[in-house]
Amino acid sequence: RTWPPPPALPDRMGLFSKRPKAPSSSAEDDADSPAARLRNLGYTATAAEVKHPKKKEDRHALLSFETEITRELCTIALIADGHNGPQASDLAERYLLPAIAGRLRRAAAEDIHAACTEAFADLHRKCLAENPLSGSTITCVVVNTTRREVSCANVGDSSALLVPNLARMGEPPVELSRSHRMMENDEEMARVRALPGVEIRQGVNGLGQPFGDLRAWPGGLAVVRGVGDGDCGEVVSCVPSCKTVPLPPMGGSIVLASDGVWDGVSYSAAAALLRRESQKKRKSGPRAATAKQVVDLALNRAGMMDDISAIVLFCPALREFEEMDMDSSKHAKECWEGSVDFADESAHQQTKYGGETLSGH
Repeated sequence: RTWPPPPALPDRMGLFSKRPKAPSSSAEDDADSPAARLRNLGYTATAAEVKHPKKKEDRHALLSFETEITRELCTIALIADGHNGPQASDLAERYLLPAIAGRLRRAAAEDIHAACTEAFADLHRKCLAENPLSGSTITCVVVNTTRREVSCANVGDSSALLVPNLARMGEPPVELSRSHRMMENDEEMARVRALPGVEIRQGVNGLGQPFGDLRAWPGGLAVVRGVGDGDCGEVVSCVPSCKTVPLPPMGGSIVLASDGVWDGVSYSAAAALLRRESQKKRKSGPRAATAKQVVDLALNRAGMMDDISAIVLFCPALREFEEMDMDSSKHAKECWEGSVDFADESAHQQTKYGGETLSGH
């Protein structure tokens, strides 16, 4: 399947990993593509998935591009976890990344947040028009290599995690996404309770007994943000939670994964795996198996209960830190903590990066 890029960006967009891009007119054009330039800078991406034989609804995609006005070099990654059929996640895989990139003339945090919010809303309308009963959760991560920032926009419970390479200095992983499961998010619970005609209760098993998570009816959703799900009415919100943080100067890894991964793998276990592979990468080059290792870890710990998908993005250190010891660079840690404030639009506030803590999982 292919999906044509928006007319505004015909020559500046190239797929980073997932699908082959259109043939270049010359070897020089190919070498100067955003994807090739990202690889030359040391940014790499891997993706892996295992599909449940009765579901097959997860989708993932990767796209690289350069902004039209400010010429900022970026890459976007997508995990879409579908339900009630793959139609909504199929549409997200084809449409969403070009739609976000096509809206970005510059790639400051506020521009990315606005572009993602608009593109999510357009995708939601397309899902309702084309196949209203199918739905999907979505997590997108935009890495701006020019500004050295990473932004995340998500609806649902597919998580994204930034793992800095400062392995032994107490730097925790940073959760980029926000869960919209009602039982984990008081704001979502309050929003749904305020809707007229909505009942919140558990599902019922074959014996007529309540079981499982609290769900919103009609529809029976436990995760109340996403796209599609037309039978659930106003319960479904397609407005993403957005956050932007600086990339650590010593580099790091970003993992996006569906809940099929996070139901079996803790954040600490994922962070340990990514840090170990990052150390190997510094010594021997790109580690193409990293995403597969995340998927295999989830399979070993939780089994095949759902589709399992993961993308891992590796972000290199700043040049002045490349030769430093990642386990002992106090200067790099101080530079990172004091570098940039991050924006979390879901909380409507600015928070200092050094104060972010890991919660959940």
